[in-house]
Amino acid sequence: MRDFITVAIDGAAASGKTSTALRIADKYKFLVASTGSYYRAIALKMMKTNINSDDISGIQHFLGKILLETKIIGNVSNITVDGKSFEEKELRTQQVNKNVASYATIPAVRQRLLSYQRSQINEARTNGFRGLVMEGRDITSVILPDADLRFFLEASAQERLSRRENDWEYDYTAERDKIDIGRTIQQNGVHKIDTGTNGLDVVVAMISAEVDKILSTQGQDS
Repeated sequence: MRDFITVAIDGAAASGKTSTALRIADKYKFLVASTGSYYRAIALKMMKTNINSDDISGIQHFLGKILLETKIIGNVSNITVDGKSFEEKELRTQQVNKNVASYATIPAVRQRLLSYQRSQINEARTNGFRGLVMEGRDITSVILPDADLRFFLEASAQERLSRRENDWEYDYTAERDKIDIGRTIQQNGVHKIDTGTNGLDVVVAMISAEVDKILSTQGQDS
């Protein structure tokens, strides 16, 4: 019998990944890992040390030296870089919003964070959580392709841009969409949910129904 559930939530910028993951984590006592914040932390650290996104040699040297660890606050997994954690307001400045995508698409950066992101499963287990819900880009296809449940959230570009503007986060959604065009989305077994036509409560209910199926099966196995 499985006593632990992994949920992967993928999608484009402002598709509702973070809000959904937080609600699911609260409901089921899961650890939540918002991987976008990990890339923002890495990008911010490099910007502070004057390493530009086109300085591949400098980036590789930087990635080879840094220590990545986890600090759990409540049910949220926060990354620390060389012992430094970051407040949300630091990670959401206009400068970070503008530049994070240029760092996050660098293969060396993505490879450096791959094992760290996967390590969040063990972090959740060892800290007594019932499961892990991880949200971000490529979670369903690259990071956690074998997750118990995988979801891809989508909404129109206009709807997603409106959300960012309402939150006062001018996050260069269109530019990030252009970068996302080349992404490979693993279709088999991935539940697609339109968050433009379905509100947050409905989306959470749809995902919860799938989580409950697994929990119900576990109860029968016990």
